[in-house]
Amino acid sequence: MKKFIQFSVAAVLIAGLSACGTSAPSAAPSNEASASPTATQAKRAVPDVVGMTYKEAYNTLVKGDFFAQPVDETGAKWVQGNPWDDVKVVSTDPAAGTMTDTSYVNVTFNMTQAAYADLSKAAK
Repeated sequence: MKKFIQFSVAAVLIAGLSACGTSAPSAAPSNEASASPTATQAKRAVPDVVGMTYKEAYNTLVKGDFFAQPVDETGAKWVQGNPWDDVKVVSTDPAAGTMTDTSYVNVTFNMTQAAYADLSKAAK
C-alpha cells in the first residue's frame, strides 16, 4: 500500500510538472508592446506607522503589501533580538504617504540594538 501511495504521488507530480510547459522565449527582440502584466507591483501609499510598536507597525505594513526592514536609530539593519513590543517606530523610509512600488520599508526604531540588548539583559 505504501509503494502504491508513493507511486501515485510521483505520477501526480510528474503530470503537474509537465503541464507547466517549457516554451523558450524568443531570441529576437520585439518592438511590439507586451500584452502580459509586468512583474513590478502597483504603486501604493506607505502606511503611517510612526509611534507604533514594531509588532503593530509590522502588521500594518504587511496588510499594505510591504515588508518591514527594521533599522536602529543609527541606520544599521536590526539583526539581533526580537523587539516586537519593546521599541517604537520613529520614522520610515519611504516616508508615510509616499506612493511607491517598492516592497521593503525601512522602519527606524527609537533605540540602538546595543541599547535594546542592555535593556533585555536588565529585564532578566
